[in-house]
Amino acid sequence: MWNSAFLKDDFVLKGDIEIQTIKPQSKYPFPNTGEGWFETHLGCSSSDFIGKLEKMREHEDMRNDVDLIMQDINLLKSLETEVTISSLSWVEDNRDVIKSLSSEDDMVNLRKFGESRKIGLIQACNLWKGADASLKMLDEFEDVWGEEERNAWTLAMNAKSDAKSMWKSSLHQISRLNQKERDTLDSASVILEKEGALSSRMLQERMMDSSIIHKSMTPAKLSKLLSMYGEEVDIISGSKRGSFVKMDKTGLIIKDPWLYAADFLDADGSITISERDEPKVSFLSKGVRGKAHCEELHKALDCGSLRISKTSSNHRIVFFSESDILKLLEGVSPHIADKKEEVNSVIRFIKSDDEDERETIKRTIRYANGKGEV
Repeated sequence: MWNSAFLKDDFVLKGDIEIQTIKPQSKYPFPNTGEGWFETHLGCSSSDFIGKLEKMREHEDMRNDVDLIMQDINLLKSLETEVTISSLSWVEDNRDVIKSLSSEDDMVNLRKFGESRKIGLIQACNLWKGADASLKMLDEFEDVWGEEERNAWTLAMNAKSDAKSMWKSSLHQISRLNQKERDTLDSASVILEKEGALSSRMLQERMMDSSIIHKSMTPAKLSKLLSMYGEEVDIISGSKRGSFVKMDKTGLIIKDPWLYAADFLDADGSITISERDEPKVSFLSKGVRGKAHCEELHKALDCGSLRISKTSSNHRIVFFSESDILKLLEGVSPHIADKKEEVNSVIRFIKSDDEDERETIKRTIRYANGKGEV
């Protein structure tokens, strides 16, 4: 009942609970927010679900059925952990250490930040492995321990404690903030979820109006806080420089796709016309979060060609057909700022039958892109 929804071909089940792990061959459908299968499909963590089942178990006539479901939940929880760990590029020789260092609460952030924060995480693994090796060596001579061995044991145990602290601080950087800063992040998260992408200045104004923050929290300070720690609460940089957007398990929360596209086009877009009179509009975004921007905007606009690179960090949405370009440019026209003249010119270019007008527009656009002279 449970397994069919989540299990993949690269897991072979033996008996009831033994799991033989084979190197994963495909990506697993964890959302960008790092939520696991239980949160995504059931709306609660595995621990919360087990807690509900334990209450049901109090009814004797349901006990056997509940026990079977709990076995499946624990199996799925183990599989989720295996999939999470297997997805890390640096898992080799670290699998058992990661399990020793991680709690259930760490899994979400390990899925979100396992790659971007791997330096600190690998250092924690190495510190743990060094301490573990020392303890195993000391165990061989436990019968003849002296003062030196006892000191070595204390140092190794302290190193294990330090490794756990390093692991936690790498995964949960929000713990470095004071309560007021955490409250500011939480408030920004609520506002962005409700309103969609906003600049740090607009966010600060809304928080000031609601008496959430003190006037000492300037837009610049708020922007710095969100840039450094926003991802801890699923806030990332928006399509426009200085703006921020909230993610949920379905993707970026975009309230007005045309406004969002206009900001994206102003910041990281290009508008060109080739020598063969072929207009083209493209958006470029980099990295994992840039990929999310391209995917979500392409889904929202329902036009253009999405180009996700597997060999570089550059991802694009490209518009070639005149119908797609016209749909895009007419949609962003009321919101565009820096590229307003180019947008309106290409709209006229597509609609015009006058060859002289089209040639003038083409030369103007090519000049603006450094590809010709008026």
